[in-house]
Amino acid sequence: MPTGSTKPYEVKTILVPTDFSEGAQTALEHAKTLAKAFKAKIVVLHVIETLAYTMTETVERVDTATMVKSMTQSPQLMDVYALVQRAVEPALDQLVEELRKEGVSASRGLLQGTAYEQIVAHSQAVGADIIVMGTHGRRGVSHLFMGSVAERVVRMAPCPVLTVRSPHARTAQPA
Repeated sequence: MPTGSTKPYEVKTILVPTDFSEGAQTALEHAKTLAKAFKAKIVVLHVIETLAYTMTETVERVDTATMVKSMTQSPQLMDVYALVQRAVEPALDQLVEELRKEGVSASRGLLQGTAYEQIVAHSQAVGADIIVMGTHGRRGVSHLFMGSVAERVVRMAPCPVLTVRSPHARTAQPA
C-alpha cells in the first residue's frame, strides 16, 4: 500500500436507484449497511422512463424520431407522467421515512428520462461517492432487447458502482 498523502476512501453520499423491485430493495439494504458504517447519506432515486410507460406494438410501425418528438410534445404523455409521478412519490417518501427511522440520513429524487443517463447525471449532481443498485440478472434475448441499466451505469458513472443481485435472480447454469 502506498504511503504519503493518500487519504482514506470516504463515503459521504450513496445514490440508490430504485425501480421498487426485489433487487432494488436488496440493494437498498446493502446501501443502508454502508451508510451506517460510514455515517453517510442515502439518496434514493427513481427515474420514470417515458417510453417504458407508453410503448406499444405500434412502435415497430412508426418512425422512431417522429414518435419521440411527438411524445415529448404530447399533453396526453404529460398526463401519463403526472399519473406515474403521483403513484411513485409516496413510495419514495416511504423508503426515505423507513431509512430515517433507522437513523440513516436520507432524501429522494424523482426524474424523467433514460434511466442510466439520469442515474449518472444525478450521481454527479448530488456528489455521490458510490452508487448501489440492484440488477435483474437478465440473460440471452431478454438482456439483448432490454439491455442492462446497471451495466451502462457501471460504464459511465463517475464513481464506484456496487451492483447487487436479487436473492431470487436466476443463476448461470453450467455449460
